[in-house]
Amino acid sequence: MYLKGFRIKTSKNSQSITLPKWDFGGDKPWTNSAWNNVLESIREIREIDYPLIILDLDKSDLPETLIKGKTEFENWLKKVMN
Repeated sequence: MYLKGFRIKTSKNSQSITLPKWDFGGDKPWTNSAWNNVLESIREIREIDYPLIILDLDKSDLPETLIKGKTEFENWLKKVMN
């Protein structure tokens, strides 16, 4: 069973990106780079477009998470990917 991941959207312009919960390709170089590209596109979101609204697509009973800045996003990412 595949995990759906996280839906991450900006509050200002409603840009939406889905981040898988793990590098969904295992050890395959092309899929690892695809996961890294998704992560990079999230990291490129400008600070002015924060806060980010994050929804766990696999656990719909969890409330949305509000991330207020780039540092907070990196801390959140470390927490959920461990």
